[in-house]
Amino acid sequence: MNKVVVVLLAAVAFPASLFCAVNTGTVETGSVRDTSALSVYFRFDSAKIDTSYMENGVTLDTVLALLSKPYFTHDTLTITAAASPDGKSGYNLILSRRRAESVRDYLLRSVPGLTADRIRIDAVGEDWAGLKSLVLKDSRFPNREIVLDIIDSDHRDDTKEMSLRAIPGVFGYLIKNHLYYLRSATLAIPVRPPFDSIPGSVTLPPYVEIPAGGGSVAYPAPAEPEIRKLVAAFRTNLLVPAMNAGLEVPIGNSWSVAADYYFPWIWPPKQNRWCVELLGWSLEGRYWFGRDRTAEDRLSGHSVGLYAGGGYYDFEKDWKGVQGEYMNVGVDYLYALPVGRKKNLRFEFTLGVGYIRSWVRPYEVKHEYGDLIKDTQEKRVNWFGPTKLAVSFVVPIYMKDKKGGAR
Repeated sequence: MNKVVVVLLAAVAFPASLFCAVNTGTVETGSVRDTSALSVYFRFDSAKIDTSYMENGVTLDTVLALLSKPYFTHDTLTITAAASPDGKSGYNLILSRRRAESVRDYLLRSVPGLTADRIRIDAVGEDWAGLKSLVLKDSRFPNREIVLDIIDSDHRDDTKEMSLRAIPGVFGYLIKNHLYYLRSATLAIPVRPPFDSIPGSVTLPPYVEIPAGGGSVAYPAPAEPEIRKLVAAFRTNLLVPAMNAGLEVPIGNSWSVAADYYFPWIWPPKQNRWCVELLGWSLEGRYWFGRDRTAEDRLSGHSVGLYAGGGYYDFEKDWKGVQGEYMNVGVDYLYALPVGRKKNLRFEFTLGVGYIRSWVRPYEVKHEYGDLIKDTQEKRVNWFGPTKLAVSFVVPIYMKDKKGGAR
């Protein structure tokens, strides 16, 4: 009689208190039925299943293996899909439903005998409860108490997002460290333990225990975040022949200083009738646009700079040439584009305008390697207009801070 009462109570209480099981290798045993929860993650603004993204390939293989085993019960599967709180909440609700439907369709195509009436989908839209859980677990979250107050407030979801974006650095930190966990669809799969008694059982990844009834889905517990700080960047202007090099150092996330050295010194191999010689340098201070910049955003994106420089030159053609010194000041616009699979390299595109003042001394040469016959009168040249054009290849230098920060 007592056993019957226990089973009836469990049947009534189970739907109201469903928890995503904490799984460290096998499903917890000791009850008639347990639930295993596994999450599939989506790229930003996408409902397409990408097996190469995060651990989706491994997770889906585990799901298919789990559904093919005899310990999978014939109860209803539940797919709970969510979206991250960036963008309009109404659109995100639609997006989360599309993600749930995408996983459902994948299972129907991949699992023989599985029918649509055994799959329940639930679209929760923006998962603020999941976001709160991730913020609580991140001890280095900037302005954490303020962020938690905003999440717990009674404001509309779109108002909460605007409030988070208004806090310097917060939304950029969320994008780098947490929001990708919220773009998910979690499968709650009823199984019949024990696993250990069944040959060929699968090993499931560990998941944190989060109530599913409150609209939150299961997320891997985030590790203590790691800062990858860009501390300097070397560059060379591909439009300048021969040797040139520059070094830029960030100051915080929105400012930087740079120094460039130019030394194109070109003589043709025959007759020596022309040459291009330049020895120049420049110093520059730069501001990088973007309100939510983080350590990983340094020296990338759009920026403006103020520069000054000078140098020496000798330009000759057909035995006539000019020598002189120059100085210049100006402003420039620069766009830095990360490239490569891991975005570790960059190209910079720069256009500048400014003022050049030069002291010019014309000369002639009568024969190869002959003495320069210089004009005794020095000329002064002033120029205002385009003064800089660069397409630079950039190699950033990073330093990792194990104490925390950006992913």
